[in-house]
Amino acid sequence: MNSPDAKKIYIVHGYKASPNDHWFPWLSRKLQLAGHFSKRVMLAQSSQPDFEAWQKFLALQIPELDEDTIIVAHSLGCLAALHYLNQRFQAAGGSIKAGIFAAGFKAPLPGAPELNPFIHQARLDSAALQHHMPLAFSLLSSNDPVVPPPLTLQLGHFLNAQTYEVKQAGHFMRGDGYAEFHEVWELIKPLLSA
Repeated sequence: MNSPDAKKIYIVHGYKASPNDHWFPWLSRKLQLAGHFSKRVMLAQSSQPDFEAWQKFLALQIPELDEDTIIVAHSLGCLAALHYLNQRFQAAGGSIKAGIFAAGFKAPLPGAPELNPFIHQARLDSAALQHHMPLAFSLLSSNDPVVPPPLTLQLGHFLNAQTYEVKQAGHFMRGDGYAEFHEVWELIKPLLSA
């Protein structure tokens, strides 16, 4: 049973991933054990992501945004979630507690040109996102083979996020040793009691 001051944390996976991959189940369990609501958002056909479909899935699974909401996203999920937040903030106002973005980006990836059509559909307003999401955290890996660290830095700057570099973490995937992601947990913990 979640307490009245429980937070709602939504975990958004990325390209070629599912809610059961990488560190998502681990984080979800830790949040639930701490007495909070945690949902791992399912995005359709992640190996061939469709921008509009992903937005519909986000809308269905994150119906309410409020000051107890925390979004945690990975890779392409960061861009999808940020576009969704941007549209919601501009339509309805409101604010969320925080956003935590691991290996996020908003510019095309040199190694994944197939994602360019998806990336080009995202509309992000820096001022709106900073106003409605006053706390943002960006995590980058020093040796990310998928998202070059400068692109994650660029996104962090755009969001006015607190940026943290994790040495030699690959793309924060299970294959990189990230079945657990303690850095994310350390960032979330203070937000849960606040």
